[in-house]
Amino acid sequence: MQSPTATLQEISDLIKSDVGLSTRILRLANSSYYSIPGGVSDVPKALQYLGFTTIAQIVLTASVFGSFKSTGMTNFSLSQFWIHCFAVGQLAEVTARTLQHKNPSDAFIGGLMHDVGKLILLELAPDHLSKIVHIANEGHISFIQAEQGLEYPNHIELGMELSRYWRLPNPVLLAIEGHHGGSTNPDVLLVEWADTWVNARHLGHSGNHDAQIESKLEVLTKKMGLQPKTLQTIESHFLKEFEKAGAILGGH
Repeated sequence: MQSPTATLQEISDLIKSDVGLSTRILRLANSSYYSIPGGVSDVPKALQYLGFTTIAQIVLTASVFGSFKSTGMTNFSLSQFWIHCFAVGQLAEVTARTLQHKNPSDAFIGGLMHDVGKLILLELAPDHLSKIVHIANEGHISFIQAEQGLEYPNHIELGMELSRYWRLPNPVLLAIEGHHGGSTNPDVLLVEWADTWVNARHLGHSGNHDAQIESKLEVLTKKMGLQPKTLQTIESHFLKEFEKAGAILGGH
């Protein structure tokens, strides 16, 4: 899909070979978000309405989802986790477009993948993950703070290892590494801000219970240099885009 010479028919044929992906795309095309007269019953027509950016989001999200088989735990809902990650990805991309960053699609991937290390914990060490969430909840602290002092690689380290294994672009690796602060890279700061905003607005949940989240958001918003009018534009565009989330995340 990243090939500049890929045709709509080639992409359509590729998508039609995956029943689950085709279903998700048709569900979105027929959702109230698009309100297409008469509806859409075939993938090629759906692609014409959805556009390449939305299709890329669906394909990438489905690919990441499909790589993990865990169903979550009592104190770590997988469906809420995916809502959180998708919201961070969408907000990061909307913000990158608004601020005219060079590669908004990298912002989406970085946002979607920023917490992927938590999924590795869920797959390989669920009891450890549950302990971290419990510590965060009891202490009203962030997930990364709750990880400190525990004898296990934290979710950032695990996410970076997976990203290297998957050979993801360097901007994505940097976003995973720096989404809890410490980076002066504007693209990384953008993902950190998006993650903080989504946590503050309680869109989904990723095991974070930070009582200081609002004050951290205020600091990051100033650091980003986001003026009230720009911030209002970003939030308005994001909330409109996020209406698609239910159809894209359907089944997860």
